[in-house]
Amino acid sequence: MLEDKDYVMRVVHELIRTLIRLVFKKDIDRDEESAVPLEVLEQYKKFISMIDDGQINEAENLLLDGLDKGNHAYFEMALLFYEKLGGKTDEFLQEHDYSREEVLDGVKYVVDYYGYGSLMEAFTE
Repeated sequence: MLEDKDYVMRVVHELIRTLIRLVFKKDIDRDEESAVPLEVLEQYKKFISMIDDGQINEAENLLLDGLDKGNHAYFEMALLFYEKLGGKTDEFLQEHDYSREEVLDGVKYVVDYYGYGSLMEAFTE
């Protein structure tokens, strides 16, 4: 399993980037602004604001409560949520009772929920 925290976050970033490229035909490294679908943009902004305010667990709970297998825009937003969360420092995450492992676990959960778990396994083994 993955152990080096920086390596884990690079893998998470590349996994999210690859999933978004394959499923949504977007490159988050080139055009981050248009990566968030318009129909979930306000929700995404709310979640990111909550993260920035240190309400990480609360934001994640709301995110996970809203998962809907039929809503691929929400799937994309959930991936971007974890991408943004993965960009936070270890100190910030620890200060707000969250960890890099929880970021990876959240990505795995969302990816499995939407049926792309085998792709996630290919990246993390």
